[in-house]
Amino acid sequence: MKEYTLPKMAAEEASPASMPHRVLALYKFTPLPEDNLKELQQELENELRKFGARGTLLVATEGINGTICYPYPPSADNDPVYEYIQGKFGNTLRTRISSYNKPVFARLKIKLKSEIVTMHQDDIHPTECVGTYVGPEKWNELLKDPECTVIDTRNEYEIDVGTFQNAINPHTQSFVEFPDWMKKNISGDKAPKKIAMFCTGGIRCEKATNSALKMVPKDVPVYHLEGGILNYLDTVKPEDSLYNGECYVFDQRVAVSYGLKPSEKYFTSCHACRHPLCAEDLEHKGYVEGLSCQWCADKITEKQRERFAQRQKQIELAKKSGTVHIHDPKELKAQKSIQT
Repeated sequence: MKEYTLPKMAAEEASPASMPHRVLALYKFTPLPEDNLKELQQELENELRKFGARGTLLVATEGINGTICYPYPPSADNDPVYEYIQGKFGNTLRTRISSYNKPVFARLKIKLKSEIVTMHQDDIHPTECVGTYVGPEKWNELLKDPECTVIDTRNEYEIDVGTFQNAINPHTQSFVEFPDWMKKNISGDKAPKKIAMFCTGGIRCEKATNSALKMVPKDVPVYHLEGGILNYLDTVKPEDSLYNGECYVFDQRVAVSYGLKPSEKYFTSCHACRHPLCAEDLEHKGYVEGLSCQWCADKITEKQRERFAQRQKQIELAKKSGTVHIHDPKELKAQKSIQT
């Protein structure tokens, strides 16, 4: 087996940006001892830095969640990053792999959190029970079923980029709002005959379906799309698809389409509200680079506006000086150690 190692770089470079990168999204709900979390955090950071990985992983007593990217030469025969992190969690991580021609994150962050997907509901435990997984090849049947209520569990700005036909938009701005929406719309005698939920990669539905199962009568089946929209777009052919638009992702690609190819429409996000932006959005009167867009211009506070303006100033100064505004000092230090 051919060994893949991180290529050596010039000392001033933070990453081999010209090299293709693998993008690995992963999650797993599994009990992790609280007194071992800091040790796990440090190990993950040490190992991933050896391969120039960037991105964010969230670690909590309920499991792990996140997305990372790392240099991956086309000639590589194996993926030690994938092998390492899967092996660390007993080869049970739910993953989705795609690629891009450069890094999609600026730095590596391993964070210890109270939840790996924030819902603020103490009684939600996906390891106990979740909805029935439905693969992409069967998902269209639920979308076409008149007795099935299909719910998009994502936030408003994500849904604006794309969603499934016949799916309900709960109009939430944060996932913490979703439990209240369910209580008002599908709990008890309001429950439909069938419920199907979906999200970007599947993790939010683990909690959403666990919560839904506790709200609806026992004879109401609850389903969710296995692997989320990313799995669907990576599996279903465009001509057979019932998905309209593209899928928002939380990295520098902004959105992806079929085959998980980067979006050709959306190329940046608002620095204030994260709403994806296309060329037309940049012409709107509410758009001010680094400060606001048409979706948040009348919502941000004066204090936020001042903070965003200061950040934008730093970005512009970095451009003028030819330096990187957002960088990872630890990564640069790791690269120097590799080369020496």
